[in-house]
This record gives sequence, structure tokens and C-alpha cells, in this order.
Amino acid sequence: MKFLILLITLLLIQPAFGAVMEISEMKISVHVAEKAHFKYEITLKNLIDKPLVPGISELRLQKVENLKLLVFPLPLGEKRAGVDIENLRAYSGNMNFKSYYEKHEEYSSIYYEIWYPIEPLGEKKIVVEFDADIVDRGLLFKSITFPVGSDIDVRDLQISISSDWNLCYREGEVKSIPANHIAFFAAEFSLLPLPMLPIRGYLFFWGIVFTVALLAFLIRKKL
Repeated sequence: MKFLILLITLLLIQPAFGAVMEISEMKISVHVAEKAHFKYEITLKNLIDKPLVPGISELRLQKVENLKLLVFPLPLGEKRAGVDIENLRAYSGNMNFKSYYEKHEEYSSIYYEIWYPIEPLGEKKIVVEFDADIVDRGLLFKSITFPVGSDIDVRDLQISISSDWNLCYREGEVKSIPANHIAFFAAEFSLLPLPMLPIRGYLFFWGIVFTVALLAFLIRKKL
């Protein structure tokens, strides 16, 4: 009964006084290999002077792939799909939370449930980890694109993306996200020792290959 009263109280408070909770800090670490390992470190902040139960929270992932000719990526469009998730867990210290995911046609939803109250004006740090089949792989390049957003404000957002391959392109420099908004982050890695580029590495590399081949053909034709 106390739990029910608390939920009813919060439902009444939210429309009257606005947001009751925010993500004061979100750190996302991604390691890109054959699959991508995600680690979300989320600090939930209670903005009111009453205990607050977060309930069910959702993260969304979407796999973005370039269209391909055989194994060669084409700069002609993208395909978006749901993501297979493995080794999913959500925890805070020694406390584990129920977590699960649902795969849809164009995205996957990751859910974690927190039925323990956050103290008035207090914070709770939650960690969500999983492996995702979200890497777009080619012969010499592999890339990852993923969305970040929430139905509450994300005040301080920090993104770290790493791989054993060489980082040659990165996109997305957002440091905070308002409630009900979304931002996309992308990174591309290569087996080649390329520097950081202003465009996708595969476009740069195959553009050079095509240009050299075309010049060689034209020179040979003139001889």
C-alpha cells in the first residue's frame, strides 16, 4: 500500500511541478570488435524532496549499415534494423536489477527495472552492460553508429569509443541532451594507419583507389 501511495503521489507531483528526475551524468564506453561491448554508467538524480522509485527504464539501439556491393560499402543510403543483444546485465554495486530486451524491425529496446527508492534530492548510480551485434564490418573498415536519448534530461554526457583497429573518423560531440530528444554518435576504424579524417575512411580510401585506377586507365589509353 505504501508503494502504491508513493506512485500516486509522484504522478500528481510531476504535472504540477515538472520534472522529478534527471540523469545528472551518463558515461557510455564502447569497445568495438566483432561485436560492440557497451557500458552505460548512469547517475539518476531525484529532484524532489520525497523518495522516488525510478521503475522501468529503456535504452534503444539501432544498427545502421551502408548498402553494399558484394563486400564493398556504397555511399548511396543506409539500412536500419534492430540489434541482437547478449550478456545483458544491470546493477548498482552488489545489487542486480532485472534487465531484458526486445528486438523490433528498426530498433531494439533494452529494459532495466529499479524498484528501490532514491532518497529525497539524492542520486543513484546504475550500470548497464551488454554486447551488441551493431558493428558494420567491411574488408578494411568497420564502423558503429548508435543513438543516445532519454525521456528525462541528460545533463552531462560523456562518450568513449575504442577498438584494436585505428580510429579514423568520429561524429557526434553532444555533451547534454534535453528530455525526449536524441543524438547519434558514430565512429569508424580501419586496419590502415590513416589519420583522423573529415569524412568516412572508406569513402576516402576507395575514392583514392578509384581515382588512381581512372587516371591509370586514361594514361594507358593515350599511350
